[in-house]
Amino acid sequence: MTRTIQFPSSDLPAKPRLALEVPDDWELVVVPGVEIAVAEPRPRDRFRTNLVVSVQRMPPGYDLERARTDLERRKAALPELEEIGTGPLESAGRTWLASEYGYTQAGGTTVVQAVRYAILDRGPVVDVVEVVGSCGADVADEHIEEIRTAQDSVRADAA
Repeated sequence: MTRTIQFPSSDLPAKPRLALEVPDDWELVVVPGVEIAVAEPRPRDRFRTNLVVSVQRMPPGYDLERARTDLERRKAALPELEEIGTGPLESAGRTWLASEYGYTQAGGTTVVQAVRYAILDRGPVVDVVEVVGSCGADVADEHIEEIRTAQDSVRADAA
């Protein structure tokens, strides 16, 4: 005997619809394994400010506390990590885990990242929406608000 497993289905719902607002001149970038990636026009001689939205499917019971544990583990591996802040954030009627930090990449470029995670309990699965905004530390004062504004605009709804 065999049975057919289908996606999407009631056991495997479609991934959520995603939307966000970014500055008019930002460009769509195709990144494997990522639902949405956008970036400012390519600058000369500095890190390119960008924002990436992805959805990871997790088993039932995965929550923001587990997401925080996983995030802290990933951050601990970053070279010269400088924590700016981590905690819950309410945006668009949803609770997000937000974290901002800086670290130094190989080659000496310091990057500031603002990450947010939201949990979408879909019954048989949990979808984790991850929004990562990155910019060079040299432009963080002017670009971090752009990143936060784009993150605030993210909408994730069941398909």
